[in-house]
Amino acid sequence: MMSQPVAVGPVAQRMTCPHCRAEITTRVEGESNSKTHLFALLLCLLGCWPCAPCPYCMDSCLVKKHYCPACNNYLGQHEN
Repeated sequence: MMSQPVAVGPVAQRMTCPHCRAEITTRVEGESNSKTHLFALLLCLLGCWPCAPCPYCMDSCLVKKHYCPACNNYLGQHEN
């Protein structure tokens, strides 16, 4: 059964999983995206290559993906 991603925020949320119907607190994982890579490239081009890894460590540059801890299905994401 396919279901639409749910609206989520940047932190873990209590909800009912639409896949397994369990009452859960979402598991949140940060993942880099094109914005993260663009900031790193920009730092390199500006001569700040030692700081290029910084965007990969900053929460504001990562997409927060929410997963169900019971069935491990993807629930939705939050982008800053």
